[in-house]
Amino acid sequence: MCLGRGSLDSPHVCGLAEEVFAALPWPCVVWRQDGRQPVMINAAFQREFGTTRGRAGPAWLEAHLEPTAEPGEFLFRDRHAAPRLYRVSRQVIDVPPTAFDAVFLMPLPGATRMPDEAPAAPVACLPPGVTLTRRESQVLDGIMCGKLNKTIAGELHISPKTVELHRANLMAKLRVHNAVELARAVLDMAPRAEEAATL
Repeated sequence: MCLGRGSLDSPHVCGLAEEVFAALPWPCVVWRQDGRQPVMINAAFQREFGTTRGRAGPAWLEAHLEPTAEPGEFLFRDRHAAPRLYRVSRQVIDVPPTAFDAVFLMPLPGATRMPDEAPAAPVACLPPGVTLTRRESQVLDGIMCGKLNKTIAGELHISPKTVELHRANLMAKLRVHNAVELARAVLDMAPRAEEAATL
């Protein structure tokens, strides 16, 4: 679909822009500012993330990209792939009567995780083989303190939807169905971890 063009009969004001985005070697996604659905992703985006135009967009980016300590750098996380670092830049494209947001993700070579983050280390009170990411551990701490998703999101500077994603990952890893079962599972495992430490 052409940016700003509803049909093939309307003026083609952005063909060059589309060709440029399509030819970029790094992933790019574009969506209308007045909507949240992407109107274009390039082939590099499809190759890099294995996703289609229907799934990509602001919500997908928010759920999969975490800011690092470096300005403009984000860590991509997906349970089906290794974490990777990207420099993310955004650009507004004004094609009257519509404006678009374009996001470009430039992979940072040789960097697969944030510098201050150890690779998914096991938490002492978790069952063998279960590991949590740094962010999952932070969300779990918030849950154990009885905090709401919105509060956890504010403290960690992420969106409530991202907190929901981490919460869902935690429940899947610990094989529980809700926050009460999650808290009970963690509390039940704590005494076993203390016993193991004294042996």
